Amino acid sequence: MSVRQVSVAVSVVFSRLSPLVVDDVIDGSERTLVRARTSDVPAACPGPWGEVRTCARVAPAAGDGSAIDGRPVTVWVRVRRLVCPTLNCHTTFREQVPGVLERYQRRTTHPTVQERSVVRELAGQAGARVLSALSIQLSRHSALVCLLRTPAPPAVGSVPTVLSVDDFALRRRHRPPQRGTTC
Repeated sequence: MSVRQVSVAVSVVFSRLSPLVVDDVIDGSERTLVRARTSDVPAACPGPWGEVRTCARVAPAAGDGSAIDGRPVTVWVRVRRLVCPTLNCHTTFREQVPGVLERYQRRTTHPTVQERSVVRELAGQAGARVLSALSIQLSRHSALVCLLRTPAPPAVGSVPTVLSVDDFALRRRHRPPQRGTTC
């Protein structure tokens, strides 16, 4: 296979990693390791000062990706640590890769979406068993945490603005009768 054919195959298999530049794919017996880096385009400063080109250092970030051929994939990403050159700013920040890595997460975006959809239907131990069949290792406790982090689905149909008004609330100094008690 030529180098061009290999790069086309890598871009097809790892299409979800398109914002990254894939440097190497190591096929292990138990796990596939993908080494990638961010491209050298300027990044935006989180402050109001615009784009940043100055790279302070490169920091590794690891995330678990989708399974290929029944084996889990680990993605090692070299993410730039940038410094804003503006006189009033000088903040340092890690470059964000939208659609691939979320902040403070140890998984890429695609397995997180898979986890949420499975855990929404089967919470706890059942969800963990189904995810292990998909080569995503997740404990039952982490499945419940994932369920709690999942946003609630939108309400189906229209929600009434006023449900009801309690008749006793309209009359002053009158309490509703207690049920189950005898006078």
